[in-house]
Amino acid sequence: MATFRSWVQDINECHLCGKSSIEFCNSCQLNLCVNCVSKHVDKFQSLSHDIVPFKNRKIHWVFPECKFHQGQRCEVHCQDCQTPICIKCCIGAHKHHDASEIVEVVELKQQEIRKDIEEIETKLIPEYKKINTYLQGRLTKVTEELTNTEQEKERLRTTWHQEVDDIFDQVGIAIQAMKKSCLENVTAYQTKIKNLIEEMTQAIQENKQFLKTTKPLDVFNYKSNLNEYRNIIKVSVKYPSLKANIVEGKELSIEMGETKALLAHTSLSNSAVDVLCTSQKYLLTMARVIADIPTEHKPLRRMVCVGENEAWIIGSNKTISRVDIHGCVKETVVTNCRLWPDDISVTNQGELIYSDCNKRTVNIIRTGQCKIEILITTPWDWIPSRMHCTRSGDTLVSMFNGQKKKIIRYHGKKKMQVIEKDEHEKPIFEDGNFVLYLSENNNGNVCASDMNAGVLVAIDMEGRVRFRYDGTPGKFNAAILSSKGDK
Repeated sequence: MATFRSWVQDINECHLCGKSSIEFCNSCQLNLCVNCVSKHVDKFQSLSHDIVPFKNRKIHWVFPECKFHQGQRCEVHCQDCQTPICIKCCIGAHKHHDASEIVEVVELKQQEIRKDIEEIETKLIPEYKKINTYLQGRLTKVTEELTNTEQEKERLRTTWHQEVDDIFDQVGIAIQAMKKSCLENVTAYQTKIKNLIEEMTQAIQENKQFLKTTKPLDVFNYKSNLNEYRNIIKVSVKYPSLKANIVEGKELSIEMGETKALLAHTSLSNSAVDVLCTSQKYLLTMARVIADIPTEHKPLRRMVCVGENEAWIIGSNKTISRVDIHGCVKETVVTNCRLWPDDISVTNQGELIYSDCNKRTVNIIRTGQCKIEILITTPWDWIPSRMHCTRSGDTLVSMFNGQKKKIIRYHGKKKMQVIEKDEHEKPIFEDGNFVLYLSENNNGNVCASDMNAGVLVAIDMEGRVRFRYDGTPGKFNAAILSSKGDK
């Protein structure tokens, strides 16, 4: 076929020994020297060989030899069995099966390869290059702005008394930490983007080889990696600004993120002290915003704190991100969930776990490892939903089977307790569409939010229901939640 001429290289080397070839096997599409002709024919005696001078060669597909019929080549593809077959197979074991010519199947596969190459070349690589350019600009901007912040900090230092000089040292440490964190995150992400660009460039070269091969089986084995490249995670570089307030003779204040300092000259009367104490007691009962952390996950589905300044978060994709209080992404984990993880939690050892309802598993990412390991597989027909890691090191998993709900306590992979029925063999939880949200009180009781019944249920280590609270004033004894009041 004339369209295959471009597949043959000008270099005329024997495919068996590498020496200069003067012969060509049209049947097997191999370059052969004089010495290797007989070796080739003897090795494949069951097949016919059309040996011609190299200049008279004819380029065409090399169909695989049939495993069941000696001397026959597979020119047909069985659609039912998804395997190459020969003519004898068509009138034998595969007689009533749907079949197509291998050339047609290969051409369809090559169309898929061409589409992959086109998307990588025209869409993915340009998009990744734009991100790389953006990140390079952000690196410069972050460096300049945080350097200016350092200079501004030094200017403000001169307005403060020498005795509070250590406050600015702390501010400087905070800036350096933010600068290092932001630059490291952007640099790491930029490196990742560059590596992906190289991978995609290499993938293009490898894919093009599939278009040049004369072996259909090589084309059959092609697997597309587009889904891995399409999941582009955008990085967000955000950091707090330096704030200062100077009221001469009365107040000096400076703020950089969580680092805050206030120097004020005041004198409190007895009545003022009373008011201050009263206000402090009042504030303890009121919620207040400590920090507003920006994320790229919209909507934000679940989060779990890691220490005081970081949190793992998930949204509507397969990625779990660890962000600091400034919104800088410190680490990402790409799960193998079909859509997104159902819930996340952190063990006593600081290891991340997440639930996958489609696979009925709770998975763990070991500290210092990128490998995802299956920690728990829930019972057949029971789908995991919410989780909680207890102070004792156990993992509580709420699950559902249709409308039914239950909780299982695991220690590692071992099942320790099933919370489903009370001492009278009656269901503890109401049937319904809502899942159970879990927590643990100071006494080690499991606290489950049963939204189907509209109550909070507390169950002790023996599986006994301690109380049910529906929010009605007067029905709840706070002593039950206290370690001192537990009886």
